[in-house]
Amino acid sequence: MTAALKQSTSSGWRGEINIDFEYRKAVTKTVMASVSHKGPLRVQRPFYPEGEVCHLYLLHPPGGVVGGDALKINVHCAEASHAFVTTPGSTKFYRSAGAFSTVVQKISVKNEALLEWFPQENIFFPGAKIKLKTEIQLEKGAKYSGWEINCLGRPVNNEKFTNGELDAGFHLYREGEIFFIDRLKVNTIKQLKVSAGLRGYAMNALFVCTGCTEADVEMTREIIARLAVEFPVGVTLLDDVLVLRALENQTEKLQAVIIPVWQALRQSVFALPAMQPRIWST
Repeated sequence: MTAALKQSTSSGWRGEINIDFEYRKAVTKTVMASVSHKGPLRVQRPFYPEGEVCHLYLLHPPGGVVGGDALKINVHCAEASHAFVTTPGSTKFYRSAGAFSTVVQKISVKNEALLEWFPQENIFFPGAKIKLKTEIQLEKGAKYSGWEINCLGRPVNNEKFTNGELDAGFHLYREGEIFFIDRLKVNTIKQLKVSAGLRGYAMNALFVCTGCTEADVEMTREIIARLAVEFPVGVTLLDDVLVLRALENQTEKLQAVIIPVWQALRQSVFALPAMQPRIWST
């Protein structure tokens, strides 16, 4: 206990979790074949609201990340498995006295496996210093659908990210080759306002779905038009990867667009029902 307290108050928490999903023919469903963890990262017991799909909640019991914390999340989806991973709430990154907090997420998806990766939003308090990296490795035939939602400051409390640093990178690899990179780097207030930055918005969202076509892009744009979205939203198709980006000041408004898009693509691309986790409504 003393060592753990010393670690949490001086050099920061060191946390790592490794999760492996496998499809088991004997039970006709994907199971969490193994999980190991160090420090403040846990998972709840998997559950199966859809039958074969393994739903999992990733937990960070301390409730927030401070300067000096270093978290590693490793997820592996074996061939033909299908997992849906989310979190029960937002992840908060608090003001730092100087040290950076780091989060590295490494995800590998094998042939014919599908990972749906939907953690709830990251909230970066003014003065926080964060390095965030997400790396998705897809084998030939692997499928992925997921989002990253980041909030700089706390707009609901009129707290802007007037100081602090963020270096967030999203890297998508296909068959070992880099395919798509998205990066957001903020270390001055000006970068929050420029047209090539956040245009004065506090939140940015990135949604990615593989296996899409031009018809899926048109469907996505029709959904956005039908919802009469008043904030910036852009949709692009890179080969068969649909990329949606959006800027806003409220999580609920972002999700009110991205969730219907995800549900429609889930049916169109993966031939699955448009099921929404109940925890998103709590």
